[in-house]
Amino acid sequence: MVTLARPVGRRGDTRRMDWRDLARRQAGVISRRQLADCGLTHRQIDGLVQRRDLVELLPGVYAPRPVPSSALQQYWAASLWSDGGVISHRSAAPLWQVPVAASRLVHLTVADRRYRKPPPAVRLHRVQLDRRQLVDFDGLPVTARARTVVDLLRTERFGAARDLRDRAVQQGWVDEVVLSRAIGEQPGRAGNSQLRLLLAGIEPGAQAESERRLHALLRRAGLRGWVPQYRARLGRRIAMIDVAFPARKLAIEIDGRRYHDGASERFEDDRDRQNALVAAGWQVLRFTWRQLTQQPEDVLTQIVQLLAA
Repeated sequence: MVTLARPVGRRGDTRRMDWRDLARRQAGVISRRQLADCGLTHRQIDGLVQRRDLVELLPGVYAPRPVPSSALQQYWAASLWSDGGVISHRSAAPLWQVPVAASRLVHLTVADRRYRKPPPAVRLHRVQLDRRQLVDFDGLPVTARARTVVDLLRTERFGAARDLRDRAVQQGWVDEVVLSRAIGEQPGRAGNSQLRLLLAGIEPGAQAESERRLHALLRRAGLRGWVPQYRARLGRRIAMIDVAFPARKLAIEIDGRRYHDGASERFEDDRDRQNALVAAGWQVLRFTWRQLTQQPEDVLTQIVQLLAA
């Protein structure tokens, strides 16, 4: 996993650089233009290709033998082939640890509209890019995390996009301002209709669809005194509660549709937080997505009973 991220700048001057060193810096990939900049003639380049000292990965993009395959190498090859394209969408997602389905294609965003037929392994997105929305990972141009998330919210299926929106808002990757600005800056862009729906579904104080469901249930029942995303002070520690009735010291926690497994760090953090709340005199109710959606009356009954006790 590449971890170094910096604002995108101009790629360095390759003249007088050994082309093998340059290829090593680019995950073992180099373009024909870069080979020429390093001082090789086109005849010399053709000779290296004919002798199989260079293997063509994409048109005009090569790797010295041996050619170990990796996702990063494929990204570099696609970026060099495009002459200015930026790794984006599902290909940028794993670099930012954004949870989306993996893609066998390399997704590239190109800012110009000139026609170019992409190789079978490359998916082109022809969209204008602001340099402030780009970073580089050890020289590889990649859309910034917020831009990556917004692109995915436009292009993923609605259910997956809704889950990603909830995760992104929860993690602070995007918010209402970021989504509103994205729509305003490119009002005619494909995917804006879905982006508007996702924006409208962001409820203040709710960080997931499960929490929005709980809020609606409490409102329909006419219950008062509850606070979403309540900050409970437990000594030197602050515990965030999905929904709290502070006057009754009742905490309600929802395990959403994609709740973490028992081995995850977040699962352990939730249990530590719950134990701290109980030790501080709070009562804690936990409900699953299935209970909230299939047994809402049972959920409400348990809440009302504790409030009445």
